[in-house]
Amino acid sequence: MAWFYTQMVDWHRGMAWFSFVLFLVRGLLHQLERPWAERIATDGRLLVLAFGSNCILVVSGLSLWMALHYDLLRSPWLAIKLLALVGYFAFGHWGMGQGRFHLLGYLLALLMMVIMLAVSIQRF
Repeated sequence: MAWFYTQMVDWHRGMAWFSFVLFLVRGLLHQLERPWAERIATDGRLLVLAFGSNCILVVSGLSLWMALHYDLLRSPWLAIKLLALVGYFAFGHWGMGQGRFHLLGYLLALLMMVIMLAVSIQRF
């Protein structure tokens, strides 16, 4: 096992929860439909935090995948997680991308995040 496994898993797990909470809070701020809440939800600094945490998640996830030699055919949980990741990116962009808020896209992106978290925890 790689020497960095424990630290990488801890970072990946922490960034996953941080990203989930950040996405949830941004969506809730959009739903308030107040000018101050919209300014906070679309603030560039918050968007940089969201982008940075998602980048760390992708890099640490791919690093763990390569270091541990997972096979998508023998680890169906990983294939489901990757499909949910693609769905999260697509629905998240539709739900909160381009300065507009679409409730259905936001809820579907949250569903994809819940699927990723549940599959990662259960690892069937």
